[in-house]
Amino acid sequence: MNMKKDRKQEPTINRFVFVPHYLGVLSNSFIWSQSRYFLDTYDLGVNEIRVISVLAYSGELSATGLCDALVMNKSIVSRTLAKLQQKNVIETDGGGRNQTFRLTDLGYDLNAKIVKISLAREDRLLRGLSDTDRVILLGYLAKMVDNLDHAGRFDELIPPLGLDD
Repeated sequence: MNMKKDRKQEPTINRFVFVPHYLGVLSNSFIWSQSRYFLDTYDLGVNEIRVISVLAYSGELSATGLCDALVMNKSIVSRTLAKLQQKNVIETDGGGRNQTFRLTDLGYDLNAKIVKISLAREDRLLRGLSDTDRVILLGYLAKMVDNLDHAGRFDELIPPLGLDD
């Protein structure tokens, strides 16, 4: 006989009160819609947009510096850099393994458009929040970023939960 265990009483995550759910929905939706626009208009995806933005702010970075700034893996950054070089959006000093990358004039022109669109979209996203609310929100988000390492320490998290199989 196949008797199924009644699992309806087991714990679940209520997405309506789970902060990571809201963060994921906000991030995915915001980034995907912007990516679609930039892909259709400029043939640039979200990774290219992010690299352009960081280089515009930083001036010049190595591939490792970009990985750190964007929290992206090396292979994605490498492919993105190759695509942006091919489109003449960035240039490099050609310094081999430790080469640095910077925007070309075309890259700075694209960044100007990215900035205008991104800031206008941020303003729409935060509609109804006062300046004080925005500062408080940024403080909470910065604190969550500070807590990422702690949240990711599975070696400390799993044993007390009794899940170390």
